[in-house]
Amino acid sequence: MNKKWLLTAALAASLAFATGCATDNQDGSGGAEASSSASAAAEAPTPDLEGIPDVVAVVNGQEIAKDEFVTSYEATFSQMSMQAQVTGQEVDQEQLKTQTLDNLIGNKLLLQEADKRGIEAGEEAIAAAKDQLIQANQFSTEEELFAALEERGIPKEEADEQIRQQVRLDALLAEEGADEAPAEEQLKAAYEQAKTQGGSAEGAEVPTYEEMKPQLEQQAKQQKKSEVAVALVEKLREAGDVESKL
Repeated sequence: MNKKWLLTAALAASLAFATGCATDNQDGSGGAEASSSASAAAEAPTPDLEGIPDVVAVVNGQEIAKDEFVTSYEATFSQMSMQAQVTGQEVDQEQLKTQTLDNLIGNKLLLQEADKRGIEAGEEAIAAAKDQLIQANQFSTEEELFAALEERGIPKEEADEQIRQQVRLDALLAEEGADEAPAEEQLKAAYEQAKTQGGSAEGAEVPTYEEMKPQLEQQAKQQKKSEVAVALVEKLREAGDVESKL
């Protein structure tokens, strides 16, 4: 079960897809591989949206509409289909539908809690979130960021709203302790694990702890945020009134 309750999942998925396509074909692969990829793309499955009701869930009296579900499901299905072509495993669409709905319900619960606590998104925090997206996806300007999103079918107004909501979500999780700095012991344990895995490749040179520390810190913070979000969603769902119609 996908436990990442990030409100901008579709936004992040779009950016990852865009930049991934730009780098995947830069490894000097031959024409045979490109031909194989084209053949796989031609055989790619399509999302099964048969029988999706107009309202997929009701969360504390607020509806989650079919359109919202379809948008999220298609974005996730696109990613999973690409992975399936590499691994050879079929996408379990029933399981994916359940995961998609659970994520949407979790997001709705978190937003409702942010509303209850009066959490707003400040302009500085919004600007910082945009900068983070720009850097993470190797764009140079905000214009490039929004142009890439437009290509993925996310208009600027919608992207701005997703970013604003993500900032509110981050602030909510910070109140729950998600911003606590990881302990040095935790980072060193993660480094030893990474070193073991990296060293298994013949001739691989493992970076030093200090070189990897920023990356390890980022991973630990994301893991902590996910854990805090999962715990909060579970608590809110247990205390709330959630009706799934899928």
